[in-house]
Amino acid sequence: MQRSETRAASSLKLDLRPPARLDPWAITLAVAIALATIVPPLAVALIVSGFILAAGALLWKDLVPENWRVMAVLVPLFVVGGAGIAYLHAAAPDPLAELAALEPGEITIEGKVVSPPVQTGFGYRADLRVERLWFEEQEVLRGGGVEIFAVDLAGIGVGDRIRVDGEITPPAPAEDGFDYARYLATKRISAVVDAISVRPVSEEPGLVGKVHRRTDTALGYGLRPQEAAVVRGMVLGDRSLIPEELDEAFRRSGITHVLAISGQHVAILAAMIYFVLRAFAVPMVVRVPVTLGLIWAYILVAGAPPSAIRAGVVATFVLAAALLGRQLSPLHFMTTMLAAVLAYNPQLVYSTGFQLSVAAVFGILLLRKPLQSLVKATVLRPFRTPPETLSNLLSVSLAAQIATAPIIAASFDEVSIIGVLTNLIAVPLSGPILTLGLLASIFGNVAPALAYPLNAVNGFLVTILEWVARGASAMPFAAAKTPGATPLLIWLFYAGCLPAALAEVWFPKERWPLWAAFLLIWTAAWLTLVSFA
Repeated sequence: MQRSETRAASSLKLDLRPPARLDPWAITLAVAIALATIVPPLAVALIVSGFILAAGALLWKDLVPENWRVMAVLVPLFVVGGAGIAYLHAAAPDPLAELAALEPGEITIEGKVVSPPVQTGFGYRADLRVERLWFEEQEVLRGGGVEIFAVDLAGIGVGDRIRVDGEITPPAPAEDGFDYARYLATKRISAVVDAISVRPVSEEPGLVGKVHRRTDTALGYGLRPQEAAVVRGMVLGDRSLIPEELDEAFRRSGITHVLAISGQHVAILAAMIYFVLRAFAVPMVVRVPVTLGLIWAYILVAGAPPSAIRAGVVATFVLAAALLGRQLSPLHFMTTMLAAVLAYNPQLVYSTGFQLSVAAVFGILLLRKPLQSLVKATVLRPFRTPPETLSNLLSVSLAAQIATAPIIAASFDEVSIIGVLTNLIAVPLSGPILTLGLLASIFGNVAPALAYPLNAVNGFLVTILEWVARGASAMPFAAAKTPGATPLLIWLFYAGCLPAALAEVWFPKERWPLWAAFLLIWTAAWLTLVSFA
């Protein structure tokens, strides 16, 4: 009897111990990778700070809360690990880049096309994964990525294996000073090839190529060319056929993000597949792997852009958690995603698309609730019970616009002002357009004509979306020029966002509207500063 009571007391004591908070490990790893890639000296400072924090947590119990002590002690491990990952990537030899630097003359490459051919002023360009490379009739290397420029790439599509004869060179800086080599590095490409001839290795395109072609064909049935170009951009990420003036209208109106493959695409596709399988009583142990397999197949068909990879990693975590019966904090799995993707390719820190994708998601996660409380206390105050859907839509739009504003300002020298309002129409509209487009893609791969009725309905929605973009962009206050957005001012902006981002943790709920109001004033002041700098 006494022994059983002792065991019960011991069990009770174990249950009452405070849990160890390990969720910041991923953001520590991600920050270390990013700093070691961009500014290596700061990574050294971060490592030193990590060891000081760990020593302090071990020596002084009151330095950090008890449930954070394990994480504080482990900080040096993750900081050193992140810096080590970045160093290994930087130090890894790149035979393809070394060969390109020699400019050996004509070479022959055999590889797989991984992006849709895009028309340029000199022909077409496409990304190619190198399988084999010959110089002077000898195979000299395998692996790596190149961007090919050719007069004609007719009949060539994603997933096709081709043979290219041409001259290989390092990426040259653009005339405006844009670092083209760094941009290509975000796609794991280290050289460019001016093609003399391009020919398929096989007359029969690969599986990915077949799916991409069928999808591309299906999305044209029942749609005018311009509408088809928009839907193709939303579903396949191929914006090459969108007219320049329409693309500019989407950008000035602040809704160009709906044309990029993002988490919304993957979430809609995953939901369709998952619930269809559940409707047919497919067991979860089969349902989850099948859903994940089809999601990653879609990402490959779309050319695997960084934003799609990010969304795929998140979907993998979410579905795996459901399969294992675990719950994940949205902030936790987003930071884990960030660490995983940067560990795969640290150069993504320089990708504007990846930066915008990450900033928008973290902005929504950290800023939505304070902004929603402000919206309810001001705009929706006349309502006795503020509509939850409307307040959520407004706050999400505001959070995403604020979080991405500095990156847009620095990258495009212009920030949309009207985007907060246009997104109230564009975001709800993009959901049905994406759903119909994805369904048309699925049915169109069976027979293109099956996509016709879905596209016919979608055409009406796309026309409204285009009208919103053109109408909003034509307004004189639609966008503000931002020539003065320097890296220092960008860091200053995000530092000013910290009180609102941490309001949910640091301040009582009744003060959230105050910090959200401060965030809006801070954003307006910052945009004014960079507009006149």
